[in-house]
Amino acid sequence: MPREFPHLLPDDLKVWKRFLAFMGDEYTHFDYDVRVGYGRDPGTDYPGNIRAMALDLSQRRIDAVGHRPDRLDIIELTRSAGLTAVGQLLSYPILYGHMFNPSIPVVPLLVCEEIQSDIEQPLTDLHIPYILV
Repeated sequence: MPREFPHLLPDDLKVWKRFLAFMGDEYTHFDYDVRVGYGRDPGTDYPGNIRAMALDLSQRRIDAVGHRPDRLDIIELTRSAGLTAVGQLLSYPILYGHMFNPSIPVVPLLVCEEIQSDIEQPLTDLHIPYILV
């Protein structure tokens, strides 16, 4: 039986399902596992097909892009949010904007079960919204 959201880890899937139950109706739809950036080229020592696969597999992936009529939410989804999530939420909207050139605002959104004790202040100071579910 195929999984409903195969790109999500089991703990993240539980968080995502709670978020969808709580706020899913605010979105027209979601795109999942959205590739942004250009990937990392292993170099000319490798054949073209291997280089192409490496570039493809090393692209960054946004967990979800939530489409609203007036904006796009770049959603980072995790059970326990730490510095990695902060870095992704700073970078992904920029990369998304360069890749897709959207006509409406692109904003970061953290969806998590808990925020590690020293991360709430950076989120607040950087104006990164979050939802605890």
